[in-house]
Amino acid sequence: MHPKNPLEINILIVVIAQEGNFIRASKKLGVSPPSLTRKVSTLEKIIGVKLFDRSTRNVQLTTAGRLFVQESSIAIIHAERAWDLARFQAQIENGPYRIGYSPYTHSAFLPLLSGLSPARTTGDAPTGIVLETANTLELVERVLRGKLHAALGVGPISDEDLWVQRVGREGFSVCLPRNHRLAQKPGLTAMDLDREMVFWMPRSLQPRLYGRMMKYIASLGIQPLFKEVKSESHALEFAAHGFGIALLPRSTSHISHAGTVFRPLTDRYMGIETVLFMRRDQRYGDLKDLVDDLFARLLALKIEIN
Repeated sequence: MHPKNPLEINILIVVIAQEGNFIRASKKLGVSPPSLTRKVSTLEKIIGVKLFDRSTRNVQLTTAGRLFVQESSIAIIHAERAWDLARFQAQIENGPYRIGYSPYTHSAFLPLLSGLSPARTTGDAPTGIVLETANTLELVERVLRGKLHAALGVGPISDEDLWVQRVGREGFSVCLPRNHRLAQKPGLTAMDLDREMVFWMPRSLQPRLYGRMMKYIASLGIQPLFKEVKSESHALEFAAHGFGIALLPRSTSHISHAGTVFRPLTDRYMGIETVLFMRRDQRYGDLKDLVDDLFARLLALKIEIN
């Protein structure tokens, strides 16, 4: 026997787990504590296993409960995406096309995005293109929910619901004060960063790239002193004033700032991979043609900087 409304039950269990208390969960869900307790007890009888240990004032998940919450959370996310996809279907079909991009994608891609024109028209007027910027995790979620038609983000991205294609890769450069001890070297390696104050992107902007870089640096046995800053311009300012050095995408090295020099970071494992992605189930018709045309144009730029 299965519950009449499995998604509702999933939400109840997840909220209880988040709150750790039936009374707080009941207030959040808008149901009485006795009613919530009965629903949970009924579910536990149906599946034949306890989900919560209620031996203390605060409830704790059992092993079975943790597995239940893990899968239920995924189900809830997919249900929310389904609602959003249905709501945004008219936008998907009628435009304007909404394309997202990460601020850490190569600067050469942006003029191409700005000049992109859809082949399809609605009435007598072109559908149009709207550009939005966000970090890669937000872009992925917006594409999955149907709020964006496609996006350029920082790889790796792995989701079975997404069509993902690599369009370029660039390494990093180090911005240093002209009088810095490393400024005389034609190129730098990660080993040169040991014990240096290094200004670079916040973890929240690109958590997967950040994690991959930190893992590589840890494998070298070095200890740079990383300081997260909000923007590339802030990192440049700190380097120019001698507070440390800035780690920036190679494409920013054309930016001139008094008193600084740029040196390439030559480690092949430290780079930014840019990928184009969209929902697999939307790869048809005019939208597919638009994204495929964009993909071809991005590849033609041949952004492969090591």
